[in-house]
Amino acid sequence: MIFRKKLYIKGMELKQNKTRRALALIAPIAVGFLLCACGSDNVAGGGPSGTEAGNAITAQILIANAPAANARVKLVEHNSLNGIEDGFTAIANDNGFVTIEKVPVGNYTMEASLNESAVQLSVDIKDTINDVDLGAHSLQKSVYIGGSIANFVDDSISESIKNMTGVLKFRGLDHSATIKDGKFEVKGLPAGNLNLVFIPDNAIDTIYVPIKTDAGDSITSIKPQDSIPENKNERLLIDDFEDGDNIHLYGSEFRNLFNPFDPSGGWSIITASNFQAMAPENEQIKIYPEIPLENTSHPFLLVIQQNDNSGKEVHLNFDFPDTASYELWALVALYIGNQYTTYDLSSVDSIAFDAWGFGDAEIQVIRKDFTGNSYTTGKYAFTLPKTKTNLKFAWADIVPKAEDRKSVTFISIVFHNDAELHFDNFEFIGKDLMNIWKTKE
Repeated sequence: MIFRKKLYIKGMELKQNKTRRALALIAPIAVGFLLCACGSDNVAGGGPSGTEAGNAITAQILIANAPAANARVKLVEHNSLNGIEDGFTAIANDNGFVTIEKVPVGNYTMEASLNESAVQLSVDIKDTINDVDLGAHSLQKSVYIGGSIANFVDDSISESIKNMTGVLKFRGLDHSATIKDGKFEVKGLPAGNLNLVFIPDNAIDTIYVPIKTDAGDSITSIKPQDSIPENKNERLLIDDFEDGDNIHLYGSEFRNLFNPFDPSGGWSIITASNFQAMAPENEQIKIYPEIPLENTSHPFLLVIQQNDNSGKEVHLNFDFPDTASYELWALVALYIGNQYTTYDLSSVDSIAFDAWGFGDAEIQVIRKDFTGNSYTTGKYAFTLPKTKTNLKFAWADIVPKAEDRKSVTFISIVFHNDAELHFDNFEFIGKDLMNIWKTKE
């Protein structure tokens, strides 16, 4: 069943893009287990206009301490590379106020712009009950980025990419530019953290470049950092969960917009009792916070919790039954990319993450083939520390055979008994780690 969400704006003009992402719930689906999901119309709605019960996103846009009347407002999913195709547009009213209703639960970037000024705001829609008041925000002088791709990437990137023809997109924003002979320019960008993705016309590889900008910047190159010694590894943060979703930081190109349960490029929770959908009551593994079977977003979103430092982490409990007719297990899985594709992780020297709680666990590395069959190619047992600890594991200890390190579909933390898991800041450590997504089979 497909639900199309509508957006209501109080006191302003509104346009919803005709190709707005639709949410499709497909059951059953195969992700190494059988999962049956039932859909419900779970959206953020209602709010100040009183159209129906629910919440609303509100904000006031200012410029030079005055209302930014007629400022253009865009709301885009924070991981999207499709711009307004995955979002909404609106025009602020005479007092600069924006009220957006009936937006699905999820994470978004709101961008407001007027003339040569802009601002971007993070928006986290957690439920259908609580309002999201972003407060008042002032437009700042916009940012220019342009020039040659060669000035934005390191020397290891091939000359064909540096001189490519293609398109530049910005994750979570409705900005793009044509690239011709390795040259591009984009005006009117909001200051802050910008995530550039260079997409060649005739290749599957993309180049991801994060840039931190200030208001009014005109950026034509990124100054190279101190060179890394040949024998020193780099650390690649795969996910810190601050964006609040199940997609890891490099996984958006693999996500299935029509199926929120597709684990490609992200995190999943899998149990032997298939989310309790088919197991007898006395054989069910309980997960806390509870994951209702009718949940319409990815179950992993429900276990991303606020931590004590105003950030986010994964926090959940597994409660195993006393008796069962078969071996029980539960796991948290990181899919490297597409769920039936293997990736070459031979460049990884070690993995690291913050973890604590209680219980015995096992890191398992899994290879899946195109039929969905799974093969465990490596495992390593450990006990969760009681206090927050940065754990580091040599990749060769987990996957002893060098050939197996070239074919990885997902990495999992597996439990066979009661456990409480706090989990954050998952990293790969090694060399040329971005090549992992360029060498898929």
